[in-house]
Amino acid sequence: MPPLRHTVSSRRILRADPQRVMALIADPTTWPRWQPEVFEARGLSPVQRGSVIDGRARMLGFDVTAHSTVTEATRSLMEQDVVVGVGMRVRYRLSVAPGGCVLEHRIEADLPRGLSGRVLSLLLRPRLRRMQRRMLDNLADGFSGA
Repeated sequence: MPPLRHTVSSRRILRADPQRVMALIADPTTWPRWQPEVFEARGLSPVQRGSVIDGRARMLGFDVTAHSTVTEATRSLMEQDVVVGVGMRVRYRLSVAPGGCVLEHRIEADLPRGLSGRVLSLLLRPRLRRMQRRMLDNLADGFSGA
């Protein structure tokens, strides 16, 4: 039986050149500055398809080992398979907009079925939504006035 899948997605207009934004996203050493849950990330920069990033993150109040494998990396798209206690697919897509760019962000989390999956879902869903909002706010703030 396949796992339950929970998806959160959002978009934000950033006042920056899309290439500058992607350069930041593709540099794991910057992740702790703008990703609220990440406090350590190690990997080659810029990432490319197949890159592996290891580090530490905080998920639901626990410090966990984090592991990411980049499945796609272009000038406008980065996708990765992430494990931070649960398996997730994370996507960043950039498109040009007047005065900057639009960043679309999506997280797909696979949760176990049954009672444990339902309990985890109740805890994880609002946390992922808040994490995504803070991450987009941090990125937007980092480029405001740039």
